[in-house]
This record gives sequence, structure tokens and C-alpha cells, in this order.
Amino acid sequence: MRFLSVALAFAFSATASFAQVKTEDESCSTNGAKPSLRQTVVIVDGNVAVPDKAEGPAPENQEWRKFTARFFDANNQNIDQVMAPRERITIAIANSDGSGLTSIFTGCVPLVSKAEADSLNASTTSMQKFFGKDWVSAQRDVAESFTRAATLALIEGLKKAKVGVPGTKKPFAHGALMQAINKGQSYSIASGLPRVIVYSDLTRYDMPVSDVAGSRQQGRMDAEAISLDLQRADIDLFSTGSALSEAQTEYLKAFFLAGKAKVDTIGSSGSSLTENKEPVSSAVYQGAISYGKGQYPVRMRLARDQNGSVVMSWMEEQSNRTLFAPFSGILNCESESKCEFVGDRVFAQIWTDKPGPEPACEKWMPFGGLRDLSFALDGDVLNGKISDGVCIINSMEDGVEFQLRRVPNAVF
Repeated sequence: MRFLSVALAFAFSATASFAQVKTEDESCSTNGAKPSLRQTVVIVDGNVAVPDKAEGPAPENQEWRKFTARFFDANNQNIDQVMAPRERITIAIANSDGSGLTSIFTGCVPLVSKAEADSLNASTTSMQKFFGKDWVSAQRDVAESFTRAATLALIEGLKKAKVGVPGTKKPFAHGALMQAINKGQSYSIASGLPRVIVYSDLTRYDMPVSDVAGSRQQGRMDAEAISLDLQRADIDLFSTGSALSEAQTEYLKAFFLAGKAKVDTIGSSGSSLTENKEPVSSAVYQGAISYGKGQYPVRMRLARDQNGSVVMSWMEEQSNRTLFAPFSGILNCESESKCEFVGDRVFAQIWTDKPGPEPACEKWMPFGGLRDLSFALDGDVLNGKISDGVCIINSMEDGVEFQLRRVPNAVF
């Protein structure tokens, strides 16, 4: 049951100051429970917002505010489909002049897991329920307070941001949205593995596209030209404009991949997330990979969800340049410390300019474009190999091997 209608809340006047409502960090820990390992950053393009009116919120701002509420309305019965218990959410406006991000709210969504709810129910007495002193009543009050604070922050915070429709159409990489994101530092990995959700009208930006291969190549070049670094984030793009073409979609995938982000969703403003990949464990490993007689430093972030699927995970090599690729698959574990990874046979081919059943074996591609990533985890040691039946590096038909060791408390 919902105890605060977000639609009605948007009609309220903001009676609290921005400083009073913008942060709700007390919800990050509840009775000793830890925050989620993931954080969500919702970025609203300032070019789809307008200044509110003196008499109240402008109707033009209703849609983006409704969109962001999907991720903070703690009384919404479906919020657990997009957010994890005590997941940190940051809401920011990408200033319409490209000057950076204006953060307008941050806090951890006050949700509890099913296991936590079962435990709390078992310890709740009938007398507590009768007098409304049970945990469900307390949780309802906290959720209502959190939702109200975020709602008011969206109204008050807009006064500090720069918003307004641009006059001319600019290239995507150099437009206000990406310039603002590139200049703004809206999250720290220490607060959780980053998921970035962008709300914009992407058709307002010019994407220099041609065929799929040319579009992907241009996307990489454009991201490298602005030195984009999103710190190995998952990214979901929601556009209010007309549907994007295949070439535009491929341009965006390659653009963000070169900027250290993996695109999961490209959809309309009313569509859903493609996946809700909540990590329940995450660790950092580092070591070396062998290419014949040469060895190069390697670092890996390995995270998995409750079903053993590998999520939000990346592998990076430092040679003459930094090479990196996200990866996914299944982690089959005998115990918490003894597991084997089976990949999805994509790995470095995520970089290819010609997606299809046959791999591209290009020298510029990270890890030579090899598709088969496998490794075994035994305690703090990880032994693995990258190979491919078609792509071969330095005449090493059996693939290249690497050994990594877990680095306690590392952030990557």
C-alpha cells in the first residue's frame, strides 16, 4: 500500500529548504544491515527541463519527475524490481549549458529484503502489531518520509540547475548532456558499483552515423576524443524523442563502451530496464597475463548476483595502452571460495564493429578480440585463460593465461 502519492506530492509547494531535504543518508544502514553493493545515479538532461513557475511546478517538468520517482518512491509496491534494499540513489541535472552536473538528491532507498522481512516478522509480537509499534508501521513511516524528501528536493534543486531547450542541434559527444556528464563527478565507486540512468531527448543531438560498422567506429573515436571515463558503469538510456535507428543505437553502444560503460538499455521514456542486476558480492583481483615471453598487468572486478550470474564485472590490461572489456557468464561454486567461471562466449567481441556470428580478429581490439574467457577461483587466487577457435594472439593457439590474486578492500 502506498501512503504518499507521488503525483500529488509534485503539486505540493516546497516548504523545506534544499539543504534540509537533499540528503537522506540515515537510510543507508538499518539495524546494522549494510547498504547495497550497487548505487544508482539518475541524470536528467537539463534540456528536457524548464524553470518552475512562481506559483508552482511547471507542467513541462512532470514527466521527468515522474520518471525519477520510479527509483525513489519507497512506498511503490514495484520499486524492488528496480532498486535494491538500501541502494544509494543520486539524482542530478545535467546543466543545459554543459557546465557540469547539479546534484539535487542523494540517499539510500529504505527497503528491506525478503529474508530481512521474514526475520523481522518472526520477532514481532501481536501486541506490537495491535498498537502500531511493529516494524511494518515503522518502515512505512520511514518510506513516506524518504519519498517526500526526494520529491521536495526535485522541486527545490531545480532552482540551482541550469535548464532550458537548446537553440541549435549539436554533436552528441560535444553536446550539453555529455559535456555536463564528462565534467561532473556524480559518484564515487566507494559508494557502490555504478549504474547510471540517463533521461534525455537523444534526438536533439546529432550522431554522425552511417552503416553499423562506421557508426561504431565513430562512436569509439568520439568518446576517446573527449576522454570519457564512467568508471566501468552499467548505463541505461531513456529517450523522450522518436525511436533511434540501428546505426544510432550501435553508435551509442560503442561510444559508451570506449568511455568505460556498458549499455544495458536503450529505450523510450516509458520503457523498462532491460535487467535489474543487483550484485551480492564483489571483489577485485590483480596480477599478470602472459603473451609468450611478455607479461602485462591485469586487474579484474568480479561481481555476482544471488543466482550466480556474473554482473557489473570488468577486466583491464595495461600494456602500451589501457585495454578493457566487461564480461558476463555464470559462476559455479562448490563453496564461497571455490568457483569456476563459464563465460558467454562474447568477452572481447563486444568491441567489434561488425557484430555477428563470426568474430573479428583486429589488433586494436582489447585481448585480441578473443571470445572465450574462463577461470577458476580457489580462495584468494584466480587462474584463467582467454582463447578462441578463430582469433589467435602471437601464434598461441591454446590461448593466453593469467593469474590474479584478490586485493582486500580494493576499489575498481
